[in-house]
Amino acid sequence: MNNPSLGAVATVMPMRAMQRQLTSPTSIIEDEIAWRARPKGRASEPRVAATRWRSFDQRTREVCNETPADGHVVAIVLRNEDCRLSLGGRVVHDGVVLPGMVQVTGPSTVARCLFRGPYDAVHLHVPNALIAEFAGNTSGSETASLRSEGTLTQDPVTERLGRDLLAADEIGGSFGQLYADCITAAIVARLLAGTRRAPTGRPKVAELARWRLRRVTEYVEANIAEPLSLADLAAAAGLTRMHFAAQFRVATGLPPHEYVLRRRIERAQEMLVEDDASLVDVALSVGFQTQSHFTSVFKRFVGQPPRSWCQSQIARLAPADRPSSVAA
Repeated sequence: MNNPSLGAVATVMPMRAMQRQLTSPTSIIEDEIAWRARPKGRASEPRVAATRWRSFDQRTREVCNETPADGHVVAIVLRNEDCRLSLGGRVVHDGVVLPGMVQVTGPSTVARCLFRGPYDAVHLHVPNALIAEFAGNTSGSETASLRSEGTLTQDPVTERLGRDLLAADEIGGSFGQLYADCITAAIVARLLAGTRRAPTGRPKVAELARWRLRRVTEYVEANIAEPLSLADLAAAAGLTRMHFAAQFRVATGLPPHEYVLRRRIERAQEMLVEDDASLVDVALSVGFQTQSHFTSVFKRFVGQPPRSWCQSQIARLAPADRPSSVAA
């Protein structure tokens, strides 16, 4: 698709204005109707089932589910979220969750989450028998764990694998399922190896303090339409540029510039879904100087140009939004 200049007129109709009812084909990675719900008819399959929990809705919603006794649930966060997560009645996180964070919930655990705005995550439903099989093949151990203590950890490699997994539906058919099986097997293997990784011996950089990270993220949100330099972000954190950049990367898994670009694209996705705005207006509103640059960055992060992505959202959401919560 040719990218028009900034002065060109290019409109995208908002999702809620679309009246057509479109039906999506059967997906390898199904959208969840209920949070963390394993797809019906796949509970007995000896493979990892992948589902996606996503919404651009700004409303607050609370959801709850219990992990089956015969499996684990692995959550891979794909965008910034603001939520409170509790496991077994204990709050394990309350605040901003960054892309690339991974959380594992063990068997028979009641999980409850309060989402304050948009969210997007891939959930892997991993049978215990498969974990034991993988662990036996890799370490000779009869018992295995996916680090199910419940805390969120930053892992850029698992995030990349999670994003690569989304291509399974584009491949489709038996090859798409084979592709998904290979990617999910790699994720399970990485999680199993996580507790046995040897230290690298490199000097350890301190993680950016939470209160400093909060100040930076709030500064980005308040100035998303403006140019944001490394010096600006470092000043918001109260650090020098060199110390800030290193500590920010340890805390988020991303360089500061990459984090800002992601937030711009995430805000753009929200605007494309909710607002009747042109691509030019959206690009300017999230800090891009040209529509062509916005389109290229959007495609790099999302995998599709803005127009194609909007059409895919219409197909996914029609004829009506899915239920927003599920009872405990």
